[in-house]
Amino acid sequence: MSSTTKSETAGIRSVNSQITDAITQSNSLITGMAPAHSMAALYQTMSQAMGTGAQNTVSNQQHANTVGLAALTQNLQLLLSPQRKQTIIHIPPAIVPEKRRKRNKKTKNIRTKESK
Repeated sequence: MSSTTKSETAGIRSVNSQITDAITQSNSLITGMAPAHSMAALYQTMSQAMGTGAQNTVSNQQHANTVGLAALTQNLQLLLSPQRKQTIIHIPPAIVPEKRRKRNKKTKNIRTKESK
């Protein structure tokens, strides 16, 4: 327990002006620096996001080049491999066209009369 009594602490009515000035200055310093801190945080966040975007772009380009190189290798392998004799299989068409019928003059006249 402290050695001061309740009656001694009740007697203090003011604080030293140097203490109040120091607290006021530190509060105004913190308040004045808040916009600068927020802008610094914004700049760091934006630069980190842009750096990550650039890394993703490079990574995607490397992957695309790898896929292109694999396709080129496969095509060159097909071109340089010895040619085998291929048997050609003719598959008949799935839809067989109908033969046109010869029209009679009578049916032709009937159709023209109906269409008029």
